[in-house]
Amino acid sequence: MIPLSRRGFMGGALAMGALGTPLAPARAAGGEKFTVILDWLLNVNHAVLFAAQECGAFTRAGLDVELISPSDPDSPSRLVMAGQADVALGYGTQINLLVDRGLQLLRFGTLIDRPINVVAAMGNGSIRNLADLKGKRVGISVSGVEESLLAAMLHSVGLSISDVTVTKVNYQMVTALLTNRIDAAIGAYRNAEVLEIEQTSGVAPVIFAPEDHGVPMYDELIVLTRQDLRNDPRMARFVAAIAQGREALVAHPDDMRRAFVARHPEQDTPILEKAWAMTIGGIPESPGHLDTARYEAFEKFCLSYGVISKLAPLDSFAMETGA
Repeated sequence: MIPLSRRGFMGGALAMGALGTPLAPARAAGGEKFTVILDWLLNVNHAVLFAAQECGAFTRAGLDVELISPSDPDSPSRLVMAGQADVALGYGTQINLLVDRGLQLLRFGTLIDRPINVVAAMGNGSIRNLADLKGKRVGISVSGVEESLLAAMLHSVGLSISDVTVTKVNYQMVTALLTNRIDAAIGAYRNAEVLEIEQTSGVAPVIFAPEDHGVPMYDELIVLTRQDLRNDPRMARFVAAIAQGREALVAHPDDMRRAFVARHPEQDTPILEKAWAMTIGGIPESPGHLDTARYEAFEKFCLSYGVISKLAPLDSFAMETGA
């Protein structure tokens, strides 16, 4: 079986409706309805949400939570702004850009509190250090912020973005690397595509971490809602349930993984066990905590690389929850 990356099943996703497809387990009746749009199709990065659902934490919080995979990975924040969902998952690298474009979004929680994105190259190729990217083809999945991350990383070794050929590969990153259509790619996740490349090729890829090459630390996967829901008590209850989900996941990782596979057999791949363990290590103990210094530093980084046009007060788009 070919491992499924977090970006797998694209054709099926595009065939879904506007809000995508609700995910098992079924919502527990009796609580307040609470709709969550994932950043993409269900994958290992959503382990803590699955655990919170599986261990009953959402039910105990009085929430009738529905987890939905989006039909379009660019749509979650727009669906929240349109009132079609209460919460969306997003990326710590994207929040400043979305706010700069006028979306009244609010970060109120974190699912993965460290970068898992890397620049990856095949381990049997000629790239051994970041400077070897000069003159090479580098694939990106999402235009905008990924190019800025790449530019900063190249700058750390005396190169500029003009020293490489940037190629849009959309969601065909692994295939493009394996078939030598590109020499490297940014946007590979350490707990997904990196493992998939090694499993498929038999050779561990060479990887370069953003935080080691000029990019400030950031939260990879965050929880967003609308500004007008800032004081909605359901948000704090949702974050508290996530914390309980993490406790269940840490206490019973193998049981939770087996339950995940039982409900979602398409996720049963050769890399899942390792990916599961890696992901748990990045789930924060306090998902509502806001690292103000980290967010302010990353916003300044976005301004310096032209991702945003101006700085915004941190409390205008991010808050601490349940402290």
